[in-house]
Amino acid sequence: MIKIDRDLINDEVSQILFVESRKISFKRNDIVIEPGKTCDFLFLIEKGMLRSFYYDRKGNDITNWFAKEEMMITSSQSFFKRTPSFSGIEAIENTLVWAITYDQLQNGFEKSKSLERFVRLAVTEIMLEVGKKAISLQIKNAEERYRDLINYYPDIFQRAKLGHIAGYLGITQQSLSRIRANSF
Repeated sequence: MIKIDRDLINDEVSQILFVESRKISFKRNDIVIEPGKTCDFLFLIEKGMLRSFYYDRKGNDITNWFAKEEMMITSSQSFFKRTPSFSGIEAIENTLVWAITYDQLQNGFEKSKSLERFVRLAVTEIMLEVGKKAISLQIKNAEERYRDLINYYPDIFQRAKLGHIAGYLGITQQSLSRIRANSF
C-alpha cells in the first residue's frame, strides 16, 4: 500500500515506465494474475483498484494487499525471482494500469540510474509496509487495524467487498460488521 512518489519520476524514469510499458484495462472481478502462475508484470495503477490475495490452508480467500490510483502492485517474489506465485491479483473495480515486464524493467535499470533508484526506493517502502502489516496483525487488535485501514483508504467500503476487507484485517465479516457498527 504505497503511493508512488511523483518526485522520483523524472523524465528519464517516465520515459521508461510509461513509454516502454503498455496500458492494460481490467474489468471488475478479472483475475489479473492467477495463483500458481508466474507474474510477468509490475503494474502502476492509473485508475481503479486491485487486490492481492491468497488461499489459506482451509481454502479461504484472504486479501493481503490493496492498491489504488498512483500505487504499484505485483507478486514480488514471482516477478523478481521468475517463479510461480503463491498469490493472485484481482481487479476489484474497472482498472487501468501501466504494465512493465521484468525484461523491460531490467533493460531500464541498465539505461537509467534514476529508474533503478525509483524502484529500489519503492521496493523498500513496500517491504516496510509488509513488515508493518505483519506486526500490526500480531500486536494490534481488530479495531485498531480497522482504524488504520480507514485512515489509509477512507473510501475502501465504497470500493471493496466486505469479505475482502475482513480478510485483509484478519477477521470475519461478522466481526467487521460489529466493529463498523460500534465506530459510528
